[in-house]
Amino acid sequence: MPNYRLREKLAPRYSPDSYQDDSGRRVSITPAFATACAKAIAVAQTLRRASITYNFESVFRKSACLFMIFLVGCLDPIGIDTTTLGGELVISGQISTLEDQSTLTIGTTADTKRLPYPISGATVIIYEDGDSIGTYLESPSRAGKYILHDRAGIPGKVYQVQVILPDQKTYWSLPEKMPADAGSVTSYYEHSREDYVDGEGTLSTKNFLKVYANATLPSAETQHFRWMVDEVYIIVVSSPPGVPVTAPPCFVTQPADPQFLVLLDRSHLTATEIPDKLVAQRLVDETFMYKHYFVTYQSALTQEAHDYWSKVDILVGGNGSLFDPPPAKIYGNITGNSEEGTGKVYGYFQATNQTVSRIFIGPEDFPYFLNFRSCQSSFPPMRCTDCLSVQNSSHDRPDWF
Repeated sequence: MPNYRLREKLAPRYSPDSYQDDSGRRVSITPAFATACAKAIAVAQTLRRASITYNFESVFRKSACLFMIFLVGCLDPIGIDTTTLGGELVISGQISTLEDQSTLTIGTTADTKRLPYPISGATVIIYEDGDSIGTYLESPSRAGKYILHDRAGIPGKVYQVQVILPDQKTYWSLPEKMPADAGSVTSYYEHSREDYVDGEGTLSTKNFLKVYANATLPSAETQHFRWMVDEVYIIVVSSPPGVPVTAPPCFVTQPADPQFLVLLDRSHLTATEIPDKLVAQRLVDETFMYKHYFVTYQSALTQEAHDYWSKVDILVGGNGSLFDPPPAKIYGNITGNSEEGTGKVYGYFQATNQTVSRIFIGPEDFPYFLNFRSCQSSFPPMRCTDCLSVQNSSHDRPDWF
């Protein structure tokens, strides 16, 4: 799948009558062709802003892929191999100063329009300063996700992970020294109206929530940061009138804006306060009929981790997940034994110092009426009666929810 995240910083390469190829030369194009390309660029940028959650993945891909087929004919290639690579191993995770954020996911990349394939039954061992200190255990509610319980990372310590797959192939991450300080962060949201393109290509204006961070950076020793926002909401199972509800509710945890990577290299920055930084944008849908949290993480990274995520930000298309078909080979810091035919894999294991901010929004907090009633229809969606059918859902309530 081509990378359909068209970045505004490439815009200077194109003008109404020519464009600049990778060698720097100007190439003339006809006015009609330039106009068509400009329209495609505008639509692709609108699609980028409109693709907010995994819930709209299939709709977004159908629209975006059609327009990127057109864009590939218009624009000079950006010099990457865009061959779809399904079935490739991905190991991605971290150890964090926050106990509940030390997780690792193992799976293989999916071919087009399929969900990733998780790998169960792996052994995941974490090392601190060269000594084994614990094991990531597989989540009972999500195959392929491994969690380190009751242990947090310590700033200044060096960490690496060993992964042994069910077929006994073994992979190691390179050692990473956990940054000394993550600073602090607070967050808030604002209501907005934004352009939105649906699966039929129709442009309209929709309600959005924008999440902002007010960040305080620590001492200059820590140079690299990333902001991520998860949304966590509850789904209450419904039942026909007169029938009592017996099923427990589900809790969904997922990225609020999976395509939006917010990174900072402060090496040329003197300020320690970064106010009003946009970190996520979310289309308002019926999930906001329930109790809803936005959880903002401010993560201090090593330079190597920052460099890796910078590459991902440029190259990864789709919904921003490492488990989508990668448009190019983005290797991280995890390798196997080349003699065993394992070699490098996709993904990265990072030692990150994190701080967190949570904000809550309920239906009563909107300045307009939320008129979503699909669960009350004659043919309600499956999620209304089986909340576990929703991706990233489980019956596990977060401790703070």
